[in-house]
Amino acid sequence: MRIMSGLAVALLALSARVCSQELNCDVTVNVENIPSAQRDFLTRFEADVERYLNNTRWSDEDFGGEKIDCSMTIFFLTAPSENRYTAQVAIVSQRPVYNSTTNEKTGRNTQVLRLFDDRWDFAYILNQQMTRDDFRFEPLTGFLDYYAYLIVGMDLETYNEQSGSRYLQKALNVCNLAASTAFGKDWQVSSAGTYSRFGVADELMNLRYQPFRMAFHRYHFDGIDLLTTETQKGLDNILQAVEAIADLRKNQDPRSILVKVFFDAKSLEIADAFLPYPDRSVYDRLVAADPTHQSTYDEYRRKN
Repeated sequence: MRIMSGLAVALLALSARVCSQELNCDVTVNVENIPSAQRDFLTRFEADVERYLNNTRWSDEDFGGEKIDCSMTIFFLTAPSENRYTAQVAIVSQRPVYNSTTNEKTGRNTQVLRLFDDRWDFAYILNQQMTRDDFRFEPLTGFLDYYAYLIVGMDLETYNEQSGSRYLQKALNVCNLAASTAFGKDWQVSSAGTYSRFGVADELMNLRYQPFRMAFHRYHFDGIDLLTTETQKGLDNILQAVEAIADLRKNQDPRSILVKVFFDAKSLEIADAFLPYPDRSVYDRLVAADPTHQSTYDEYRRKN
């Protein structure tokens, strides 16, 4: 009965969300590190990027409905030559938490992605036209395309297993197109365990890491969305998902970028969710699964 109920809710949630995968992205730009004489060339950059992300169709579906709330905070670092810039970018996406029985919003949100990309090298001309092209790499729009596809794909994965594959593959395709260009160094695998665009997309599309995607779905759909109606069962499912992701790092790849990205985004939410858990030793299991954020779990352990 739970399987049928879960499938019905999955279809309802997916139909409500896949109908409009366009983004509602809030873009913020910081140009303090750029010489004042060059800042005039960036006066429209924030608006241009926001317009591109929010007005471009990132899926083939057009059924109306909600957009994915996300943000990009862009910190300009240097302007090494005319119209050429380097920047760092913080990317965050979230989706509503639903009541698993009624499929209605609970009024809460859950963070799906929280990423920090420490080097974006690109060219920009004031008021330049931005156009999506899935078959040609351009360092400005290619970067934005990559994260748009990643946001869309991972959002879908929270509702239905493997449902984001098409968009995650598109993100990987951007990396592959970039690899043969002058900007390719920023799109290749970096040192083991450190963040890279290719590393994230490659792990997501690698069959070895499919347990991560299954646990990622379970965490959200059978865990976070279940807390309102079946708190204990939701917490048990979250714990199983967390430990499955930790096991992937232990048994498969101790330097998995995906596992690090997951716990960086979710550790605070996980710690808070388990406050009502009857067995306080659960925090020992959380620390064992995610030792990097032990201080967070220890802090919440002491709250009850």
